[in-house]
Amino acid sequence: MLQLIPLKTEQQEQIISATEACLYQASIKLEQSFEPIPVMFDLSGRAAGMYKINKSRRVIRYNPYIFAKYYSENIATTVPHEVAHYLVDVLYGIRNTRPHGREWKNMMAMFEADASVTCDFDLAGLPGKRYQRFDYACSCRTHKLTLIRHNRVLKGASYCCRRCKQELTTKTR
Repeated sequence: MLQLIPLKTEQQEQIISATEACLYQASIKLEQSFEPIPVMFDLSGRAAGMYKINKSRRVIRYNPYIFAKYYSENIATTVPHEVAHYLVDVLYGIRNTRPHGREWKNMMAMFEADASVTCDFDLAGLPGKRYQRFDYACSCRTHKLTLIRHNRVLKGASYCCRRCKQELTTKTR
C-alpha cells in the first residue's frame, strides 16, 4: 500500500496564508480587526480541521494527511470553515451560539464558501486514531470493546450482544 506523506513545509505555509487571508477578508468586510490565530498541523483521525479553545488560548488545528490527499478541496472549504468558527467565537462568544448555527452560516456566506458541516472524503490509507480494545464475551461469541466503552462499563454501563441479547462480561484470559 502506498504510504501517504503529510504536508510539505511550503504547503503548510500556503494553508497558513489562506487562513490569514480569510481573517483579512473578514476584517475588511466586518470593519473590525482580528487577532492572528495560531495554526497547527497536529490533528489526526477523520476530521480535516478543528477550531479549539483551551483555557482562553485559541488555535486552529488541521489534519496534515487529509490536507495532503485533498489539498485544493480543503483550502476552499476547511480553511474558511475553521476561520468562521474563530470569528463567531470572537464576535458572539462560543457559549452564545450553535456550532454551525446562523452566525457561522453567515460567516461562510461572507467567504462565499460551502457551508457543509462535513466533507465526504475517502479516508482509506490515512492514519487514524487507534483505540485500545478490550475483550468481552456473551454466550455466542467474543466482542472487542473500545477503551471508551470499557471505561463506561467500569462506571456501571452495560452492553448487550445484538445476536443473543445477553449482557457482555469481561473475558477472563
